[in-house]
Amino acid sequence: MKKTILAILTAAVTVASSQAQILVAGWDFQTTSNGGTAVVAAPTSGTVANTISKVYVANFGSGSLYMDGSNFSSNWFLPVNGTTNAELSTATGTAVNTTGTSLSSVTTSPAALSFLGGAQSGTTPNLVYAANGKSAVFKFSMAGYSNLSISLAAQRTNTGFTTQLWEYSANGGSSWSSIGSLLSGATAGTLTTSFASSDVLSLPTFSGLDGVSDALVRVTFTGATGASGNNRVDNIRFNAVPEPSSSMLMVLGAAGLISIRAFRRKQS
Repeated sequence: MKKTILAILTAAVTVASSQAQILVAGWDFQTTSNGGTAVVAAPTSGTVANTISKVYVANFGSGSLYMDGSNFSSNWFLPVNGTTNAELSTATGTAVNTTGTSLSSVTTSPAALSFLGGAQSGTTPNLVYAANGKSAVFKFSMAGYSNLSISLAAQRTNTGFTTQLWEYSANGGSSWSSIGSLLSGATAGTLTTSFASSDVLSLPTFSGLDGVSDALVRVTFTGATGASGNNRVDNIRFNAVPEPSSSMLMVLGAAGLISIRAFRRKQS
């Protein structure tokens, strides 16, 4: 009997250990084999607004990134001609945060998405840049998943955004809760002026979107002090844990029943 219980419990542990985090949605801004949207080089003239996308379908998994004013995102400005005051562009990418995944490790431009400060207004020392305070929104499903963790590679220029505030909504955008912030700095885990080869930027794992089918995550950019100052992002990963399967619950239930029966027999 003990051997039987041990075998069942071992099977339960095996099933439980398989419930590791998996990629729910990922953006490398390059891979199109799964229907994802790839970035393209920003032209120096011509119809820029029709070249740089404001919506990026996940390159892996399922979800979309919005910057077009829909789904609670801001409408990031793109000029019809030229690149003056553009708030979105593309740039050289990185292999950071691709280890153990199918995300592209190709770095040749265009391979990353770039958020820019945009049009300047006001006078020194009260200059204002139009994209400060603007948000991009990820929409995806957490149905069947729990404990979301977000990681990415990011870098900033000297006049680029100093803060990325990440939030989530579990009620269709009616209210938002903080996940955490990525801040500029000189140490690991902060926004630096290069894609640090060993520096994956991570936000705290949270449970607020567990099981939510219309999950929303919003990132708001602030602190840019130059029109072309930017944050570049690449290899964004939304990982989560699959909810316990029915097979796992059956195994645990069987182990429990056998344990109870064995205990009753021993008592009698």
